[in-house]
Amino acid sequence: MKSRFEVLLEDLGGRFTKDDIPKMRDAILALRQVMELPVSYLNPSSGYHPVVVFKKRFGRIVKEVPVSLLELKILNRYNMPGWRREVEFWLDNDIAVHESLLGVDAVLIGDPRTLNRIGDALRRIAQYMSVRPRKLVLFYNSVYLDYGGGRYILLTLRGGNDIELRLIRMKLSEAASYLGKAVEYMDSAFGNKNIEFYKVLFTYATSTYSTFDWFFHKYLYPNLNPEQREFFEEMQDYRNFLRLLYSYVNRLNKDRLGDSVGIRVVRRGNPHRPLEIEITFTNRGGIQVERYVRTAHISFMV
Repeated sequence: MKSRFEVLLEDLGGRFTKDDIPKMRDAILALRQVMELPVSYLNPSSGYHPVVVFKKRFGRIVKEVPVSLLELKILNRYNMPGWRREVEFWLDNDIAVHESLLGVDAVLIGDPRTLNRIGDALRRIAQYMSVRPRKLVLFYNSVYLDYGGGRYILLTLRGGNDIELRLIRMKLSEAASYLGKAVEYMDSAFGNKNIEFYKVLFTYATSTYSTFDWFFHKYLYPNLNPEQREFFEEMQDYRNFLRLLYSYVNRLNKDRLGDSVGIRVVRRGNPHRPLEIEITFTNRGGIQVERYVRTAHISFMV
């Protein structure tokens, strides 16, 4: 007796051509892997029914056939789910392949041009990672890095300059540890990043004094106002103060990091004029430095 999947492929072969069957089989199997990923666009736990719409051009006519990834059947206007998430798969162009990317088991789904562009970026990112994922799924412009135990780092690359990072069941400290110097690479290679990325960047930067020194002189010092800069210039030993500041920042619980970190430094000689710096993580706006803190997460006296 034929399985539901085999019956579906035969039906699809009748709607398109028999030569298209292997490509549709590979696409369905790959998309079902995407469907099983937590918080993926196609994951049915969101309450939406995952659907792939196969499309192909026959001259000037575009033929399309929607298929339920959940039930493995062709859909029509009578059985089409009202709440659904659709993804288009063009049989003329799109591909679904299983291969190794720098030694990592990878599933790649999308048009070859986009896959090549993002694949090149991924290879460069992977070169700098401290710990590479067990496997990855590249789904059009979204990349799921699987670190086991339901823990994922999701990277979304748009255009040539935008990157978004999202953690799924993973702590900031874990992500910073796994990515390592790849965080610095992504910071320099992409212009627009999201809040979650900057939180991972901050967590990574506070892991050692040398990375904190790099972070401080790239993101904090250039954005200090004249009063804040004057405070640093008045310090007798600027480097020792920076090491002291690092020792306090390093003790922060990064896994409970909010959208800002407030630092208050009280001077013994002038306790009524403390130095205040608020580091704020933003979308696209990057890391901003404010004059006053709303909540002092770090407070000490010099």
